[in-house]
Amino acid sequence: MLKCHGIQYAALRQALIWKPSINLFSPKLTILQWDAPSKYIEYLPSLVPLTLQTLQVRLDTIKNLNMMDVFCKTIPFRSPSLRALEFIFPPANKDTQTISRSLAELFSLLSEIIFLRLPPHCMAEELFTTLSRLPQLQTFSLLQHSYFVSMEGDLIETLPKRKFDADEEAGQDIPFCSLGRIHIDISSIPDSDFMMTEVLRRGIQLLNLVHLTYSGFPLNHTITFMESLHRICPNLVKMVVITDDCLPFQAIRSLLKCPVLVKICSVGTVDMDLEDIVTITTNRSSWKAITLPSEEPLSYHALVPFAQNCPDLYKLRLTLDSKLGIPDFNTFTTDIRFSSLTLLDVGGSELLPNFELVVFLSKICSKPIAIPDSHGPWKNIEKLTNLIIATQLEIQTLKDENMLLRTQKCNYNL
Repeated sequence: MLKCHGIQYAALRQALIWKPSINLFSPKLTILQWDAPSKYIEYLPSLVPLTLQTLQVRLDTIKNLNMMDVFCKTIPFRSPSLRALEFIFPPANKDTQTISRSLAELFSLLSEIIFLRLPPHCMAEELFTTLSRLPQLQTFSLLQHSYFVSMEGDLIETLPKRKFDADEEAGQDIPFCSLGRIHIDISSIPDSDFMMTEVLRRGIQLLNLVHLTYSGFPLNHTITFMESLHRICPNLVKMVVITDDCLPFQAIRSLLKCPVLVKICSVGTVDMDLEDIVTITTNRSSWKAITLPSEEPLSYHALVPFAQNCPDLYKLRLTLDSKLGIPDFNTFTTDIRFSSLTLLDVGGSELLPNFELVVFLSKICSKPIAIPDSHGPWKNIEKLTNLIIATQLEIQTLKDENMLLRTQKCNYNL
């Protein structure tokens, strides 16, 4: 792997002028990160080896459309093995359609691409259509920032090429036939109506999609889209929705129609109450990770339905307030405990030192938990809760060992 951030690009340019056929990078190079002034982009295709599989390019601006066009036409022939591409540049004052057409031509020649990240402002209908025909595309990001998506060094190993049956014809007639993850910010796409048309009105099904990050639609379009997800993405496992508006609970309820959804994250508040929490947990017990900050804080009674019904839940983020009530375990007729929970985020609510809450958390959690961004009283709550849980686990271990010794002794006497 080679990172080109602080190298002397002027020196590279001079070297290429003196000897255009110079091989500056190792022929065994498979991963290249190129972060350079845009004026040097024309030299990049001459530098990459045929073995390159992962290319990350970040430009400060697009000043010369001809350079972009040359890059897009040359890279497919210089790097025929390219399987992962991250190409990020700021919005251009030039013709966005021209850039989009150049990219469409690029990807019409890169049929082996598995991972792709582009800035959302470059997207147009022709490019979208070209990308939908890539038979191996599994991860597609249209987010300007990489908060929700990253390119790891072992990307190629973790995303193997899809093998098609003979009668599938490499999935050419099925849009996005291999897509498993999509991260998209609609608000930054100049004209996003065509995407709604393609996906919703034409009834496109993303049968292999398991992870969706969705941002930027107006609230009414967001609700419509979420209500259609069970049809569009029947195999969706994780959903991240980003919105500045408060989501009505009906949008979350519609996601319960997705048969295998086990992870949901709302970056933004949700209008919900304790009854809605019961709806979420009684209609699905297979939840693994939930982030649903509510518009108004909920009481700690909201944890009980999750502990009762979701044995695989390991991450839970809600907006809770101890002043609204803490359950009394003496009123429960059965043992209620989280089986897998290791992270509990309560939304940073204000808290006075409260031993009652420590007792409650130590009883409802079966293993030590992390409370993100713990500070002040919350840090003490986390420490005391985990101390009690650890003590309980140690006592239970001693009881189990003692019982085992008794059993072995009885068997020996027999």
